[in-house]
Amino acid sequence: LFCRPRPAHCLMETVHIETSHNVAMHYEVATIVDRGIAVVLDWLLLAGYSIGLGISLNALGIDLSEGMLVVLYGVPWTFYHLISEVLMDGQSLGKRARNIKVARLDGGQPGLGHYLLRWVLRLVDSLFLLGAVVILFNGKGQRLGDIAAGTTVISTKQRYRLGDTLLLDLLEEHAVVFTEATRLTDVHAR
Repeated sequence: LFCRPRPAHCLMETVHIETSHNVAMHYEVATIVDRGIAVVLDWLLLAGYSIGLGISLNALGIDLSEGMLVVLYGVPWTFYHLISEVLMDGQSLGKRARNIKVARLDGGQPGLGHYLLRWVLRLVDSLFLLGAVVILFNGKGQRLGDIAAGTTVISTKQRYRLGDTLLLDLLEEHAVVFTEATRLTDVHAR
């Protein structure tokens, strides 16, 4: 299921997901570096929001109660990952920038319960970098929240070059099997 002793065709660790239609999908597991950069990008976004809010409130001379400040600053920091993953198909803005997303290991679409379980365990994963340690040793790119939710974070990056698909050198003895295919248009290929 996983490329352990990395053969030449397996540059990164992969996860095998079998869909409900018995289609086997192989995805690259998001690297811990990509996940870390995504988190930093999310933190920078939230820090920018907090700084912008503070400057705006100061410039407008608005004096809010402590409870209102907790709501304005605390709610985005607390619920950002949960809300963004639910609304953006398993991605936060940082994950989208790194081309990674949350996926279920059974091939289904993650639902609110999966995202909620990942979010609840985020605090445990952040203690002493426990989540990073689990990701490094798990083999499926899962932190504790992912293990509990049956999810992982996969890379959606295209790892193919144009040379991998076009302009391949063919052997001289290569014979075209379906010669009529040259008459197909783009409309037929849909």
